[in-house]
Amino acid sequence: MSALASTSVGAIGQDTARATITAAFSAVRDDADNAVPELIADDAWATPTWREAALEYHKHRGNRASIAPYAPEEIARLHRLMADNVSLERAWAEIARPSGAAASTVEALVYQLRRGGTELSNPNARRRLLELSEQQLHEVSARLQKFMPHIARAWSPSEVELLVQLWSDLHG
Repeated sequence: MSALASTSVGAIGQDTARATITAAFSAVRDDADNAVPELIADDAWATPTWREAALEYHKHRGNRASIAPYAPEEIARLHRLMADNVSLERAWAEIARPSGAAASTVEALVYQLRRGGTELSNPNARRRLLELSEQQLHEVSARLQKFMPHIARAWSPSEVELLVQLWSDLHG
């Protein structure tokens, strides 16, 4: 007995199987053949949820290009990435790259800085500090000032100012 004969197609025949499948899907195919894309789109936009969502978005957006806030420097960066001399791969790499340091780097820096401001002369601390985004710098600064006495001495505002100044110097 052949492998085909042991299947359903083998039992009823290929022509009968094809006719059965064609009949089963003909209603779906006929609907798709007769559909007019413009009417489908009109029906979708006529649905209250779509219309209401679009109107609310435009109402909240006001004169802004987007409802999501973008900082001017972020818009400038995106414009720079749209220049003719920037490849798609380079633009994608910059956009997809996470900003700031990895969480493990932030934790290593905070751990290292428990020993005090003298650690800022350590090359590892400087490397980690260089990787921080501005937001991460603010978070680290706050954490340094909240050290518990049994863990480490809390940093004074003047020490934190030195940290911020070093971060600024490292970022040029």
